[in-house]
Amino acid sequence: MSRLLDAIWYGRTIRIQLMIAIGVINGVALAIVGMIFVANARQATQVEMEATVELAKNFARIAIQSLSLDARPEDLTKKVDQLSGRLRIGKLRHVRILMADANGDLVQLSPAPDSERDPKHPPPAPKWFETLVAPDVAPRTLNMVVSKKLAGSVVMVETPVMDGERNWDVGTVVIAGEPADEIAEVWADMSSLGPMIALIDVLVLATLYVVLGRLLDPMTSLGKGLTRLEDGEYETRLAPPRAQELHTIALRFNRLAETLGRTRSENGRLYGQLVTIQEDERREIANELHDEASPCLFGIMANAISAQRRATEDKTESNAEIGEHMTEILKITDRLKHMNRVMLKKLRPVAVGRVAVSELASELIGELQKRYTNVDITHSLRTRAERYGEAIDLTVYRCIQEGVTNAIRHGNARAIRVDLFAKQHRAGVRTLQLLIQDDGRGFRTDAAMGFGLTAMRERVHALSGTWNIESVSAKGTLLKIVIPLSAARARARGSSFRTFDDVEVS
Repeated sequence: MSRLLDAIWYGRTIRIQLMIAIGVINGVALAIVGMIFVANARQATQVEMEATVELAKNFARIAIQSLSLDARPEDLTKKVDQLSGRLRIGKLRHVRILMADANGDLVQLSPAPDSERDPKHPPPAPKWFETLVAPDVAPRTLNMVVSKKLAGSVVMVETPVMDGERNWDVGTVVIAGEPADEIAEVWADMSSLGPMIALIDVLVLATLYVVLGRLLDPMTSLGKGLTRLEDGEYETRLAPPRAQELHTIALRFNRLAETLGRTRSENGRLYGQLVTIQEDERREIANELHDEASPCLFGIMANAISAQRRATEDKTESNAEIGEHMTEILKITDRLKHMNRVMLKKLRPVAVGRVAVSELASELIGELQKRYTNVDITHSLRTRAERYGEAIDLTVYRCIQEGVTNAIRHGNARAIRVDLFAKQHRAGVRTLQLLIQDDGRGFRTDAAMGFGLTAMRERVHALSGTWNIESVSAKGTLLKIVIPLSAARARARGSSFRTFDDVEVS
């Protein structure tokens, strides 16, 4: 039931919901109006038929009473033809006058059976409409009887027509209402008014549709604007509509977008400074490790090798023990040297800014593949061996490093694909795009992002780039990063990557 309601009602826009509600109300109103129209038409036809039948009875009564009859009943038969001729003269509407002949059959006198339909009358109504509107008017009979009590004068006896077949007495006059013409007139009126009402109704609904669209379009624009704000397009602004309430909402939206844009810009600038300081600290630590720790480890290894060689030359029991200790020292020193190299690359890739970003990424992916041998990491690096600047190259390096590591550690991925390519757009904008796709367990969109993803996003935003992560449960995750090169270089040269000493504190 809920799915049906969603499909019929809740899944529709407010505009469509209002149109459905108005359409239902309009349909119910038209149905009620139609029932009232049919009831009134039936009542009016009933009154018209009764009046017409009464008029026909009076006409027949006068015709009967005008006959000069003797007191003998056989004279009544002789006057039937004379009465029939008089009843044929009448041209009453909505009524039929019939008279019984000598065989007991009814013969229609008025209107004449062979008379053509008056072209001025409207065409007959459909049968279903006649059934709805036709009134209940029972035919009546007028019998001429010679009254002996009244000195042989003729009196008229009126009786209702009984159902079923019967033989009629000669001279019996039957008057029956004929509402077909009246119903045809009602149908003609309804047929002429119906299309006009339908046209007016369609025009009203169309006008409401347009008016509702004009009123609700600002709400649609507001929804699109909120979506753009969610995507980080804080330069979005709405044109204030004329409606006072919506005008106020649009102004508040523009102020909110302006505040968010200013806040985002400030956060980007501060994060750029934070990244700069972080990278400076990493560079200093890497330099210390390279300039201090590496020579010390080399000295330890050289002395250990020399001591091991001396102990090997003098083959005594104590020297053999010393040689074993030197071997252990050499193993530990070699392990420390390897750890030092790994830490140096983590802290600060030596080749950043010196080699193409594709070479830098290829070396990083190779190291990750060696570290995680049970994961298949493939890549496609199509950047034409370009260097885009230290800030951009380092951002791409860190994003690949964090993205692949997250896919393995948190997504349990077994296959990862890294695509890095430059793209030229029609507007002349050139972008650098990074795609990292895995087959892991996916990423819950309602889950809070960890520090690594947050840092990655802020790095990209600091370069005026866009960051988006798409996840489908049990189908993996797609991380898409787009960096506009011109804007990123401008941001890298600007205030976003200055140190805190360069910032005035207000």
